[in-house]
Amino acid sequence: MLPKRRKPEKSKPSSPLDDKARALTEQQEKLRAEIERNESLIKNAPKIRQEQARVRREELIKRASRTDARRGSRVALQDPRHGFELNAAMPARQKSLRAERRRGRFLFFILLFGFAAVVYWAYFLFTHQQ
Repeated sequence: MLPKRRKPEKSKPSSPLDDKARALTEQQEKLRAEIERNESLIKNAPKIRQEQARVRREELIKRASRTDARRGSRVALQDPRHGFELNAAMPARQKSLRAERRRGRFLFFILLFGFAAVVYWAYFLFTHQQ
């Protein structure tokens, strides 16, 4: 014999208690998922911290071992293949970066003044034509 088919149940109007119970179960499921996520994060935190420390250490090592392109830089590592003086006849460059910045700033203001003079001259040339 074949099993009897169930008659489709008519949807009953949900009561406020059923709605509250459904909302509470949904909230409970969300909290369980969040608790599981937090527990896995706590479990993996030492591994994550070690990985971050390793990456930070590698970055520091890479930054410390990098040489500057400027000659005579104090932080540049000396290349043992070339000795300590590349050209004995040429004196080592001992100019400070502060002097370079000061000279660059002075050149900028000279060029700015020159540009302002050209604009002033062009303004009066074109506005006072007869």
